[in-house]
Order: sequence, then structure tokens, then C-alpha cells
Amino acid sequence: MGRPLSGAPTSGTVYGLPSLDDAPTVVPTIGRPVDPLRPKGFHASSKALELMVTPAPPSGLVLGRDAEQKPVVAPLFRPEAVKAAVVGGAFAARLVVFRALAVGARVAVCTTRPQVWEGLGPTATGREDRLAVLHGDRPVTVDANPHSPALYVYDVGEQGTSTTPILGPWRTQLTILPRLTLYGSQAVEEAHLTVLQRINPDEAAAAQAALRVNAETVGLLQMLYDDMFAMLRVGAKERYVWANATSIEKQMFGEPTRDH
Repeated sequence: MGRPLSGAPTSGTVYGLPSLDDAPTVVPTIGRPVDPLRPKGFHASSKALELMVTPAPPSGLVLGRDAEQKPVVAPLFRPEAVKAAVVGGAFAARLVVFRALAVGARVAVCTTRPQVWEGLGPTATGREDRLAVLHGDRPVTVDANPHSPALYVYDVGEQGTSTTPILGPWRTQLTILPRLTLYGSQAVEEAHLTVLQRINPDEAAAAQAALRVNAETVGLLQMLYDDMFAMLRVGAKERYVWANATSIEKQMFGEPTRDH
């Protein structure tokens, strides 16, 4: 499938650039508004006004690079509601959330293993108001707009969440499945986008049923290296991607691994 690739996403606050928006979230633990700067007495020339454009809203995040070293973008944030799933270990789950923070997302993580997520927001962004860790499976609402989308992460075990959050434009539900079983396949069946690490032989039957793929694809999913993902989208051909973790990501999450 190719060789490990170089390069990584470079946009967003995680990688040292300013956030696109500082709008507050309604989740209490994600902080309070920041007063905008208000310059006085500034008059732009007509030439300067021509150069002033509204930043394009994020439509996804760079999941990695393919065998031809082309960036592969996961369309995680859209003008319509999105449901997504990650099948894999803590490395994959945290990497995807970390890169979502990098493109300006505000994140609420509902989890039964808070130790996996505690400290990720402040460490990644230097702020307390970008990621909230909430214990258990519960509904949550976060303000969202095109420049600061909301990501609802449900990391509550192999059976997935029983909560149905209120979704809408620029709001995405991301279900984390440590492994794929027939009992937890509903999250994958309903997903517009699924990111998988290598699956084990005992996950093959559930994968074929939930993903509606053929035996050849199921075989490839069992051959992925630790630093690879497969991205499957409704109506699109599957993509095989090298995560291409940066030095910062490796420092935070360790070397790529398919754990649980």
C-alpha cells in the first residue's frame, strides 16, 4: 500500500495559528466569551478593502496522506448535520479530536474513560474553553457556526451511545468504538464517514455487515499498519491513509498503535 509518508496538517490553533472564532459554547465547562479587539480610527484604502476577504470555513480535517503523498481530507464538518465513527484505539480517537481542534472546532467528549481525555484541550490549545470532558453517556449542546464547528464525541464503549444529540449545521457527532461488534454496529451503519484502524479477524463479520463492503475490502482492513487508517464514506470509494503523525502528536499520544 506504499510507504510511510511525510508532512502533516499545519492550520489551526493547535499548530500555532490563531483561532478562526472565539464564540462561547453553551457547555458550562468550556468557558466564557472573550472580548474582541476594537481598533479605533482605522480607515482602509480601496486597495486594502479589495484584499480583505472572509476566511473560508473549515470543511474537514487532514486525516493523513495516501500512497501518492496527497493529503486526504475527512469532511467532518458540513453545512448539514454529520454523523461519523472512529473504530480503533485511543491513539486514533485522540488524534482525530486533536486535529479537529486544529481547525477551530469546539469539542465536548462524553466518556466512560475520562483519563484518556483529561488535559487534552489545554495541552493542545493552551486554553480551557475548547474541550470539555463529561462523564457518562449524556446529551450535550455546543454553539456552532461555519468558522467554529461543534464536535460531540461519544466514547462510551463497544456498543456505542444510546443518546441522540441535537445535530444541525456545523454540528458533528463522532462515536468512538474501541472494536467493532455486531452489538455496536449501528453507529457505523448510520455514519456518513467512518475512520478505521486495522480490524481483527473477529471483527470481520461485523465490519462486512455494518460497512456493506466486500470480502476483499474486509481483508485489506485486516492488513493496515499501526500508522494507517481506512476512511469510508457513503457514496465514495474507500481511501487508505497514513496518519503521518507530527512530532507534537507523537509527543502527546506516543507512537501510532492499534490498542483498545
